Amino acid sequence: MAAEFRRHSTRELVDARPSEAEREATRLRVIVVLDNVRSATNVGLLFRLCDCLNVEALWLTGYTAYPGVSEHATNRIKKTGVGGSLDVLPWRSIEDPVPEIARLQAEGWRVVVLEQGEGTTLWRDVDYGERTVLVLGHEREGVRDELLALADAVAELPVRGITNSLNIATCASAVLYEILARSPWLRRNPANADGVEEPESRRSDP
Repeated sequence: MAAEFRRHSTRELVDARPSEAEREATRLRVIVVLDNVRSATNVGLLFRLCDCLNVEALWLTGYTAYPGVSEHATNRIKKTGVGGSLDVLPWRSIEDPVPEIARLQAEGWRVVVLEQGEGTTLWRDVDYGERTVLVLGHEREGVRDELLALADAVAELPVRGITNSLNIATCASAVLYEILARSPWLRRNPANADGVEEPESRRSDP
């Protein structure tokens, strides 16, 4: 074990939670769009992930389940969206996201769709821009053509085994952490090879 490593206790992790003002000041400029996602369990996982990365917002579009749509769906979302993420993460339910995404694109947001197919770009080589709309679609059918038509880039994660796809939350995690790794909000630590300093508003030291 590395001599300098010390595990943080749950109490320390809870005490280190950023305030609302700090979260607002250091949001990752990403809006995650879940379109026609079948599983409420996956929706909950994305709530948790998006809160951990402190993204701009989570949009639940098409027939994607959202908190309050039904007791069953809400319970499943809460089961995997632990830690209060449903209470603090900005989110919207939008039946048709195309006009809203087109509006953001016109304002300079870069639209990146996560898919499998010909003509994709490896997730690590994608230009995510300074503001990103990340679109993920149906677990089996993928992202709708209407949304693909808006894409500035189509990112893909390689699959090397016999299973032909990854869970949607796993895919989102890989891409969001890639975006975080390029951002100014990454904390300074031994794993941060570039030595990016944590912003003043997120530092715990005086």
